[in-house]
Amino acid sequence: MALRHLGSVVLALGLTPIGVLVFDYGAGKYYIERARSMDNSGALDELLLMLVGALILLAVAATARLSGLGPVLAGLLWGLVPFAWFLADIESFFDFTRDLPSTYYWFASPSYLFPLVATMLVGAGLAGRWRGRLRVAQ
Repeated sequence: MALRHLGSVVLALGLTPIGVLVFDYGAGKYYIERARSMDNSGALDELLLMLVGALILLAVAATARLSGLGPVLAGLLWGLVPFAWFLADIESFFDFTRDLPSTYYWFASPSYLFPLVATMLVGAGLAGRWRGRLRVAQ
């Protein structure tokens, strides 16, 4: 019983930042390239990055099948906490994101990225909590 909770928490907490960073990187690159060229041709790499990030976040939501605790904690830690930091001290938030390893400007849209991650993962965790029980035929 405890192992499924632990597995859900470890997977959700580990995969969420990876999914957010991959998706945000792809979306940011897409936005920058489209703003420069005003052309959608050649956007395949950025769209693939966004798809990979979305699939990783989908895997996080799927951990609710093991235990709803994982996605709820991941949504709070990787969604609500960064958003609260963004609201409380925007200057230090952007100072930190500029220090992330890349030439790309991370989290160009934290005002909707983090609340969306928090809402979706907490919702997935709560839905997983009330999932149907497997009944064994006797």
